[in-house]
Amino acid sequence: MTLAPQPMPVTLEALEPARRESLERLFGRMEQVATLPVIAQKVLQLTDSENAKPDELREAIQTDPILVARILRRLNSSYYSLSTKITDLRTAISLLGYREIRNLAMTVCMSRLYETPGHHGTYRREALWEHCVAVGAAARLVARVCGRGMPEEAYIAGLLHDLGIILIDQSLRRHFCQIVSSINPNTPTYEVEQQFLSFDHALLGSFVAMKWNLPEPVVDAIAYHHFSGDYRGPHRDLVHVVAVANYLCSRAGWTSLGVHNVIAPPDQVYAGLGLDQISLAIIWDELEPTLGRAESLAT
Repeated sequence: MTLAPQPMPVTLEALEPARRESLERLFGRMEQVATLPVIAQKVLQLTDSENAKPDELREAIQTDPILVARILRRLNSSYYSLSTKITDLRTAISLLGYREIRNLAMTVCMSRLYETPGHHGTYRREALWEHCVAVGAAARLVARVCGRGMPEEAYIAGLLHDLGIILIDQSLRRHFCQIVSSINPNTPTYEVEQQFLSFDHALLGSFVAMKWNLPEPVVDAIAYHHFSGDYRGPHRDLVHVVAVANYLCSRAGWTSLGVHNVIAPPDQVYAGLGLDQISLAIIWDELEPTLGRAESLAT
């Protein structure tokens, strides 16, 4: 059976005022479950500034010793395959650069949302986290191969694309379990979410990302990762890259809820990225080792 996405609004602005206000109140309460750590906000601000100095970034991260330890542990994992063990942040920043350190810090900060075990049916919370890291790594790969967008930005957008799922899991657990029990390979998750919640994880995730003051391209990629063919904004490349990465990871078995029910992006998305059969074959060949390294980053 071929799945076909159903047209639907994916931004709060597209909704009628009464429903928008109701959802904004609900989302605001859910956002409190997962506030972005102050250190992550500071790292984002510094790495977006042209005038930031390496020592400023290092000092900001060093205010959280646990964050430092986790960054260094992940930095020395097989994901980066460094020839020499890195033991201090100054060397790490010099070696990797601002944006890669930002991505690593965001990975560590976000991992805390998924640390408490949780499962229901086909769903495992740790598997959702592994899926998110995998999509981030795959998005970086897709961006690099097609030469569209910034690979470092693609990683962050991929990492956060399913932010709404973990928020629903933690805030509306009974409804979430009903959603998990109802999903199947022939029905996209967002359709089931609409049935039980009247909104989906993409809408919730983009709202929270906006409240966290994340870059607009990242917010749009979260909002449209299931509806990439409908996107008409200025950040099309990033939206398309994340949609393709999400589909490829799910198809490869790295699913968010334990079931592969992600619809393939429409042909115009692949065409817009300049992805033909040859480039897709290159991505697919590199995907397995890329996801293998991503697993070490997620652990």
